Amino acid sequence: MTVAAITVVTWIAVVSGLSLVGFILILVAPWRWLSSAEVESRRLDQDIETRLLLGEDPDELAQELDAQAAARPSSVAELHPDESD
Repeated sequence: MTVAAITVVTWIAVVSGLSLVGFILILVAPWRWLSSAEVESRRLDQDIETRLLLGEDPDELAQELDAQAAARPSSVAELHPDESD
């Protein structure tokens, strides 16, 4: 083998190794960093998503949702005895 052949073989090995690492990262990344629970917790409610996509003002929608949340009675799990209203 000549020096040029060794250099070409070295470059082919490096590129192949980097390609393999990239391929493995593409396969492993979705399962490692995004569990299904995290994806579901970040997803918008379908009604809210639809209203935003139809062009409703996000600020007005947020005010309406806050008003609905305030009007809804709290569950026992949300009550805090140390807080006084």
